[in-house]
Amino acid sequence: MLTALHLACESTPDLPATMNLQIPALAWYPTGTGGWQRTFHPQGRGIPVRVETDRGGLRFSFRTGPEEAQLRDLLIATFRNGRQVGAMALAGHPALRTLRRHHKGMILLAGSPFETLVLAVLAQGRPPAAVRKVFPQLTAACGGLTPQRLSALPLPSLAQMLRPLGEVKASRLHATAAILTRRGATAFDRLMASSSPHALNYLLSLPGVGVHTAAVVMAIMNDVPDTVPIDQHLMRVAHRLGLTDHDGRLTRTGSRRVAEDLLAYGPDLARVHPLLQQVAYDTCTADAPDCRRCFLAESCRYAAHTTATSRAS
Repeated sequence: MLTALHLACESTPDLPATMNLQIPALAWYPTGTGGWQRTFHPQGRGIPVRVETDRGGLRFSFRTGPEEAQLRDLLIATFRNGRQVGAMALAGHPALRTLRRHHKGMILLAGSPFETLVLAVLAQGRPPAAVRKVFPQLTAACGGLTPQRLSALPLPSLAQMLRPLGEVKASRLHATAAILTRRGATAFDRLMASSSPHALNYLLSLPGVGVHTAAVVMAIMNDVPDTVPIDQHLMRVAHRLGLTDHDGRLTRTGSRRVAEDLLAYGPDLARVHPLLQQVAYDTCTADAPDCRRCFLAESCRYAAHTTATSRAS
């Protein structure tokens, strides 16, 4: 039976931005006609789901049977009931207000704790297109991604599957899945959903999970008010915008200081960190920032200083 689900949004959804700028979106791939698709396994059976913009919201299409109610709940949770950047508390700095206005239609995505962790590890140092090519093979091989099913895969088969993403990720994920399986089928899910202060250390104890990857997972899963993923790109953009000041060194102390400065504007900063990182890739590069093309230039202290210096000369 062909089923359709409509999810209303406050403003017109920006589906490309939603799917291009967030870790959970790496589970979806473009269909070539403006939509996106992925396969869910609500009861172990693969069900392809397509999403596209429709009537001021999102329209999901899928063929299902007894799994329909479960799949509906899963889709609503994945797209956070249509929550968009335009409704977020980003008003404490002119640059944040501009960021919210520019990306107001982007929908915040979520995912299951284990899937989010796997995607974050797969994405380490790899482009989205490479992850999107591998991930459907991985979920199909598992019949749905769980620690138990991933740990049951033969390591050589997993290594062959993940080879395009690096030589060590298969062994690290296989070991992580085995650890989570031994600790109990739902223990990891419960911990990640609890906002427990122990969750970050738990993640850091897993193979291949560093501070940045752990912070990414925490930010996606539960909007923790004291964790934001810091890398050199986010540090650079935040400093140039005037959201923080630092010496440019990506040390643990420096990262903590930048995170504290950013979160002083509110916990939503953790959720929108990919938007600031994208600015770093698009226009705010380390060596040759293109302030003339940057939508944040009017609220950026670096751009203002550059313009003033240019006029003076």
